[in-house]
Amino acid sequence: MAYRQTIFWKLQNFFKKLYRKRSLFLAALLFTLSTVSPVIAKVSSPTPIVQSQQDAGQLVSEATQLYRSGQFQKAAITWEKTADVFAAKGDGLNQAMALSNLSLTYQQIGQWNKATKAIEDSLKLLQTQQGKDKLKIQAQTLNIQGYLQRELGQSANALKSWQESTKIYSQIGEGEKLARSTINQAQALQDLGLYPRACNTLLQVLNKVIDVQNCEDFNQISLEELQKKLKKIAPTESPSLVILVALRSFGELRGLEGQLDQSEIILETSKNLAGKLNSPQEQAATYLSLGNTERDLATVKEARGEIQSYEQKALNSYKKAVSLSPLPAIRQQAELNQLSLLMKLERWDEAEELWRSLNPQLNNLPPSRTGVYLQINFAQNFIELAEESNFQLKTHSQLPTLNDVNRILTRAVEQAQRLGDKRAEAYALGNRGRLYTDKTIQNLPQAEKLTRQALSLDSTFNAPDIAYQHFRQLGKIRKAQGDIPEAIASYTNAYEALQLLRKDLVTINPEVQFSFQKSVEPIYRELVDLDIGYADTLKAAGKSEESQKLIVQARKVIESLQLAEINNFFKEACVQEKSQQIDNLDKKAGIIYTIVSQNKLTVILSLSQQQNLIFHTTSLEPEEFKKTLDEVQRSLIDPVSVEEIARIQYHKLYNWLIKPIESELNNSHVTTLAFVLDGDLRNIPMSILFDGKQYLIQKYAIAVTPGLQLVDPKPISKVELKAFTAGLSKIRKEFEPHKDFKELSNVENELQQIKNLGISQRLILNEEFTSTQLKKQILASRVPPIVHLATHGEFSSSPEKTFILSWDSRINVNQLGQLLQNNSLYQNKPIELLVLSACKTASGDKRATLGLAGVAVRAGARSTLATLWSVVDETTATIMSEFYTQLEEAKKTDQNKAEALRRSQLNIIEKYEQYRHPHFWAPFILVGNWQ
Repeated sequence: MAYRQTIFWKLQNFFKKLYRKRSLFLAALLFTLSTVSPVIAKVSSPTPIVQSQQDAGQLVSEATQLYRSGQFQKAAITWEKTADVFAAKGDGLNQAMALSNLSLTYQQIGQWNKATKAIEDSLKLLQTQQGKDKLKIQAQTLNIQGYLQRELGQSANALKSWQESTKIYSQIGEGEKLARSTINQAQALQDLGLYPRACNTLLQVLNKVIDVQNCEDFNQISLEELQKKLKKIAPTESPSLVILVALRSFGELRGLEGQLDQSEIILETSKNLAGKLNSPQEQAATYLSLGNTERDLATVKEARGEIQSYEQKALNSYKKAVSLSPLPAIRQQAELNQLSLLMKLERWDEAEELWRSLNPQLNNLPPSRTGVYLQINFAQNFIELAEESNFQLKTHSQLPTLNDVNRILTRAVEQAQRLGDKRAEAYALGNRGRLYTDKTIQNLPQAEKLTRQALSLDSTFNAPDIAYQHFRQLGKIRKAQGDIPEAIASYTNAYEALQLLRKDLVTINPEVQFSFQKSVEPIYRELVDLDIGYADTLKAAGKSEESQKLIVQARKVIESLQLAEINNFFKEACVQEKSQQIDNLDKKAGIIYTIVSQNKLTVILSLSQQQNLIFHTTSLEPEEFKKTLDEVQRSLIDPVSVEEIARIQYHKLYNWLIKPIESELNNSHVTTLAFVLDGDLRNIPMSILFDGKQYLIQKYAIAVTPGLQLVDPKPISKVELKAFTAGLSKIRKEFEPHKDFKELSNVENELQQIKNLGISQRLILNEEFTSTQLKKQILASRVPPIVHLATHGEFSSSPEKTFILSWDSRINVNQLGQLLQNNSLYQNKPIELLVLSACKTASGDKRATLGLAGVAVRAGARSTLATLWSVVDETTATIMSEFYTQLEEAKKTDQNKAEALRRSQLNIIEKYEQYRHPHFWAPFILVGNWQ
C-alpha cells in the first residue's frame, strides 16, 4: 500500500474535497504496521525473525506466537527474556535476533525509545559476528530499523537502511527477500516525494510479470495493453505474495500520480491474487487501497460528467476491508474513510453509528506517527465538512463538534512534539489555525497566531510543500481582516513556493484534474483576484505605477497557471517557462488575456508600442455568463441554428471581451489578436465575436495560446512548406476503437489537394495508416516541417482519452507525442505546424481544450491547427486546400499563419452560401505560434 505522504501533503487538498480523501499519511503507515516484518518486508503478516537454537526454542516459539496473536506486551517481555538467555549463553547472533524482534514488538505498542535502544543494541552486537547467518540477521534487522525510522518520520534514513539490506540480500543470493526490500525502498521514495524513482524501483520487481522496465515506457501503455499484461498474472493458482504486494504498491502509486483508471485495474488484479492466497490481511489492505481509488474515481467521473457508481463501490470496499482485517489499524483507516464518504452522501444515521465506535479509539491512540497523522486527517475531514457543507454538525449530537476537533488537533500537536516530528506538528498547528477561521467559532487573531507558528516551523526544515498552504491560509486571514496589501504579500509567498515545487506538483495526474482544480489552481486565482481588485483601487486613486505592478504580477501568475495546467494534464514537467520579453513577440499583434473569476471578467491588453498594460474589469452574474457560453456553444455545434439569433450572444461576448479595449485596438493598428483564454472561454472560438456588423475574424487574424511563455516564435516566411500527410477515410464498423465514428469520404480529396500544391512529400491512407506504419514512415521521411493528419480524433481533459484514430488503434496523446517529438529531437528541429483537421472536443468535458493544448505541447509543434468540433468533411477539405494556398502566399508577402487561416475562413464565408454559418468555418483554431 502506497505510503501517501510528501507530494499529497504538498497538495494538501489534492484528494481532499471532503469525503473523497484518502488518508494521506495514514494509509501506508497502517499498512506498514500490518506488514512490518523482519523476514518478509511489506509482504507477509508481521513475523518475527527466527534463528533456531534448540535450548531457547521454547521461548522463541512462545514470543513468536504472542506477537502473531497481537499480545504485544507479553511478547515484549518474552523477547526480552529470550535475549537474556542468549546473552547468558554467549550467543551474540541469536541475542541480536531477539533484540531486533523486541524492537519490532515495541514499535507495535508505541514505545519508541525502547524500540530504538533494542535495534541499536542488536546492530552493535552484529558488528562482532561473522558468517552467512550473520548477514541474514543483519539484513532483516536493517529492515526492522527501516520500519522504526519511517514511523519516527525519518524516511531518508529508512531508505538508507533498506538500501543496505537490499545490498546484503543481493550479496547472499536471497532473491525473494531482495524483492521485498526493494518494495520497501519504493515506499520510502514515495515518502520523500521521489515518485519517478519509486515507480522505477517497483518496476524492478514487476518487470518479470508485466515486461516493462521503466516508468517512462509504462506511461506509454494504453489501458487495453495494461489489462492484457495483467491477465497473464491472474490465472496463477499459487500467486506470489511479493508480486501481490508490489502490484498493490504500484496501483497506489499510479493513484497518487492521478492515473486512477490504471490504479483501479492494477488494484483489482492485486485483490484477485489476495483472494487466491486466502490471506484476509492482504485482502483487507488491498480493499482499503481499492476503496480510496474508487472514491477518487467517483469525483473525477462526476467532474467529467460521467455518472458512475464508484461511491457505492468505495463504501463496499471499505466495508470489506473492515470485515477482513485482523489488525485494528487497517480497520480504523477503512472506517474513517467510510465515515467521510457516508457524510458526503448524507447518510447521517450510519455515520453517527460509525462515529460512536470510532471516537473511543481516537481518544486512545498511542503517541505514534501513525496516530498523529490519523488524528490530523480526521480533523481535516471535519473542518472541510464545516467549510463546504450546508449540514450543521450541532444538529447531530452523536457527531463531534468543532471543539472536539480542536481537542484532537491539540493532542496531535503534543504527540508530534514528543516524537520530534516537526512536519506533523506544523500540519497540526496549521489545521488548528484553519479551524479558527470557521464562522461558528471564528477567532481570527488566534487563527493568525497558529498559522504563523506553523510557518515558523516550516522554515526550520525548508518545506515549501507545506509553506505554500500556510501562506495561503495566512493570506485568507489577512484578507478577512481587511488588510489587502498583507494578504497579497502572503499569497505571493504561496505562489513563489508553488513555483519552487513545479516539478513535484505535476507528479499527480493526473489525474484527475479535480485535485489540481481544488488545491493548487485556487491559489493562483485568488492571488490574481486580489491583484486586480487592488489594482483597480490604486488606479482610481491615481496611483498608476503601483497599479501597473499588480497587473504585471497578475499577468505573470495567470501565465504560470496556464503552464501548470498543461503540466498537470500530463502529470510531468513537460513544459518550462521561457525567459523572454513576451510583450515584443510581434509588433503587429495585440495580446489579450482573459481572467474569469466568480463574479467578474477582466481583460488585459498588451501592445508592443505601449509600456503600460491596459486592463478593464466587468462585473458579471456567474449564471448569466455560464448561460451565455452554453448558448454560444450550442449554436455553433448546431449547423441549423438561426445565425441572426445566435449573433445576439456573439455580440454579448464581444461587448465583454473586446468593447472595453476597442479604442486602444483601433488606435494601435494591430492586425493579429493572440488570446490567452481562461476557463470555459477556451471552448469558444474568438473568431465568432460579433460587433453588430461583422465577425472579429473579418477584422483581425486570430490565434490562441496556452501562454506566451510557451510560444517559440518563428515566422512562416522562414519555414519550408513541405508536409507529411496521413488520413483515414474508411471506418471498420465492427472494430471497437472505431465505434461511434463515421467515414470521412473527403479525406482523400483533402490530402490529394495538398499533394497537388506540391506540399505533400509522403502520404499514407487507411490500411496503411497504422500506428506501426506511421512510426516507420515518419522515421523514414525524417518528418518535414508540417505534419497533417486527416482523421477522427478527440480532445479530452484526460490524456488517455485524448487521441487520434488510426486503422488499427486509437493513438493517445502520449503515444503521438513520443512518435513525433522523439523523431524531431533526432533531427534537432521541432515540427513547425501540426494539422489535425477532423478532431473535436469531448462532449460534456468543460476542460477538454486542455487536450488540444496538450497535443500541441506533447508533439513539440510550434503551431497546431485543429478543430473544436466535427464539421462536414467537404468543408474541411475546402478550408485546408485554401489554407495551404494562403500559406504559400504568406511566405511571399511576409504575412503570418494566423492571417493564412483567416483568409481561408473568409473564403468560405464569402464564396459558399451554404457554409456561411459559423458552424462550418469557426471550429478551425490556430494554437501556439501565430507567426
